[in-house]
Amino acid sequence: MNKLLPLLTLAAFTGCQTQQAVYVDPNKGAGIVSLDQIDIQDFANAADAMLQSLYDSPAFAGASRSGQRPIFMMGNLTNDTAVNFDTDLLTKKITVSLTRSGKVGVAKAAGFGGPADLAAAEARRNAAFLGGEQAKPILPDFTLSGKIIETRAAAGNVRQTSFVFQLSLTNVKTGLADWEEEKIITKQGTRNQVGF
Repeated sequence: MNKLLPLLTLAAFTGCQTQQAVYVDPNKGAGIVSLDQIDIQDFANAADAMLQSLYDSPAFAGASRSGQRPIFMMGNLTNDTAVNFDTDLLTKKITVSLTRSGKVGVAKAAGFGGPADLAAAEARRNAAFLGGEQAKPILPDFTLSGKIIETRAAAGNVRQTSFVFQLSLTNVKTGLADWEEEKIITKQGTRNQVGF
């Protein structure tokens, strides 16, 4: 009995160990890597790659109207994956960067499916109704649309999931795509793990 007690204590101690919660930086690939869903670091990596491509392109060159920044509006981003998520996890990072860059003005009081900022849209309507300065319609120079697609494969007990991020920047005046990009993120393994 005396030999059994230390073994039971050791087994109970090692079986109950937990990892302390820590902060991780998703922009550096840290975090849990899930095979069956898009992780926060996947959205960060896709947005960073898309933004770099967009900034390297001539898409916004010469697009200003009478010295003003061109107006950018979010279009439709379709989630064609098996997982439900908010597409703002990708698009917000893009619009924040574009706004900070000063290259475009991002429309918030009007947009695909309704305004992103309901208060701004209502204030513009009220100003027009009260006879104040007529708010000009928000007409974008560019819209951004896209799709996120998922594909799966398996070989034995190894699973692979790919998420394909596709974006198109359309010039509203011409109706043509001034920029398009695709970023593929593929994860492979037998189970989820913690990334470092």
